[in-house]
Amino acid sequence: MNKTTAIIFFGIILVGLAISLFTLRGCGKKEELAAIPAGIASVPAEERTSPPTGEAKSDRAPEGDSEPPAPATPVPAPTAAAPVTSPFRSPAAAVAALAERVGAKDFEGFAKLVGPSALVEPVRGEVKALVENSDLTLDPSNPQVEISKSAEGLRWALNFVPVSGEKSARQLYADLKEAEDGSVEIAKVSLPLEPSVSPGGASSTSAAGSAAVSPADALTVAHTFSKAVVERDFKTARELADPGSVTDERVAALMIAIEEGEFELRTERPFVVTLAREDITWVLARIQSEGMASEFAVELGKVGEAWKVNGLTFSKVLSALSEAAGGGDIAYSPIVEDPAGGDSLVLYFEFDDSGLTSRTKRQLAIVADILKQGQERVIRINGHTDSLGSADYNIGLSDRRAESIRKELVANGVKPEQVVTEAFGAAKPRKPNFLPDGSDNPKGRSENRRAEVLLDF
Repeated sequence: MNKTTAIIFFGIILVGLAISLFTLRGCGKKEELAAIPAGIASVPAEERTSPPTGEAKSDRAPEGDSEPPAPATPVPAPTAAAPVTSPFRSPAAAVAALAERVGAKDFEGFAKLVGPSALVEPVRGEVKALVENSDLTLDPSNPQVEISKSAEGLRWALNFVPVSGEKSARQLYADLKEAEDGSVEIAKVSLPLEPSVSPGGASSTSAAGSAAVSPADALTVAHTFSKAVVERDFKTARELADPGSVTDERVAALMIAIEEGEFELRTERPFVVTLAREDITWVLARIQSEGMASEFAVELGKVGEAWKVNGLTFSKVLSALSEAAGGGDIAYSPIVEDPAGGDSLVLYFEFDDSGLTSRTKRQLAIVADILKQGQERVIRINGHTDSLGSADYNIGLSDRRAESIRKELVANGVKPEQVVTEAFGAAKPRKPNFLPDGSDNPKGRSENRRAEVLLDF
């Protein structure tokens, strides 16, 4: 092969290689464009259809290619109906976003913000009626508040107040989940129980007046029960408690203790969930008054499908009241065990006195409210004294103490036949009247000057 022939030969080879490279490059471009997934609406259109930096933007095939490359797959924009469920920066930001939609009476925007998994039927219709209710508006002074915190998440509430008229204030719950990176998602939207509850623990009325919704969760039941106790709504509290494990006397005693201390539920985070399992939940209800703060424990368990209160512990409330009283002569313990079984309310008297204190009258007003809910309800009042004085005198004094309670209840609207009294004098002391060395025991005697009220419902 001479020099001219060699040059021609190698030139042909180089031209072939160049054509091959251009062909391969065009095929790779087709594969790259076909691999762009649909639905990435966050990428601008010019960025989605442009090739990577350094590549030509022409859509014509290079010379020698018989067909142009396939165009980029079109990316559809998000539709207006797609729910917006992106995480939020903080719980406050999530609730503020909900409040904005509620303030605008925009239920569709609210529903998109929450997402379908957090707003399910039949709650959806109830929430829609509440959000769109023109007679209610968010409380301008306190539109949202944190209700509780637990290992599972947070519960916040949006607070509705009537625009005018006699409508009741309402709340709307939003349960939030916090991720490890600090972001927050809305896990569930629900409604509190109404004052009138069904035996199954579900709301019987709603803002829209529709039928009952599914059974309430444990925290909702604990909230409704605690609110009923604070507001002296015995009927609601009783319906939410399991009668087999929580006596009427114990519910009434807690109400009396809270009334005595003038306690209210805390405004910010009044509940702390300390244990949450499939069939048991423990909740601390935090209360406060002008000069005191305390808490009581509400234990809940499953009765069928419904959550019920099956335990109450309020020793901290009693301790707070005792400290506030300054360790006075009369101990404060509104509930004691009945030797015959169950619990009894206990009301205390001053030495050699059968008159009622203002505190005792407030306590009896709660008992009267309970009795007036049904004339078939009967209570038994047992009068007692300390050991000072003769047996006959103490029988008469204990009878006068029981009778003064009966008269106060009748004055509060209770039927006379609903109250049975009995006098025991000094025969059944709660505490020793004398110390082991035979000396006087003033504190023990103060706890024996009492009347016990057994609510035989």
